[in-house]
Amino acid sequence: MNKKEKRYVEQKLSKYNLYKLTFSYEEQPKTTQSFQLVPASGPRSFFSSTEQTAIKNIDAAAKRKAFLLMIEDCVNKLASTERELIVRRYLQESDRFDYQVYMDMLISERQYYRIKNKAFEKLCYLFAIWEDESPLE
Repeated sequence: MNKKEKRYVEQKLSKYNLYKLTFSYEEQPKTTQSFQLVPASGPRSFFSSTEQTAIKNIDAAAKRKAFLLMIEDCVNKLASTERELIVRRYLQESDRFDYQVYMDMLISERQYYRIKNKAFEKLCYLFAIWEDESPLE
């Protein structure tokens, strides 16, 4: 596994934590009055800032939820030790270091990194398939 692929997987996993943290955040509508000269373009062409904000919030929440479900689905496809390692290291709320995880799992450092690399290879492949993209782009 090269550095680019490793960085790709780590970015997805950190994005998961960020989305999980901000999942309940919603943008608030503007309350200050503003005027615009916009020609009429037919019926139902007017949307208030409240409607636009509500639509934006719904779309953003749906994207975040889909991303969270994609990450969880991909992680659940891993072998049990790989899944445990990824969850303990990257998907829990508290920040953890590699040495803390392999000490908690009662495995050697070398075995930990072997399992981690195998899990990252699988996740890189699964993420790329799910999102229909190449991790090297």
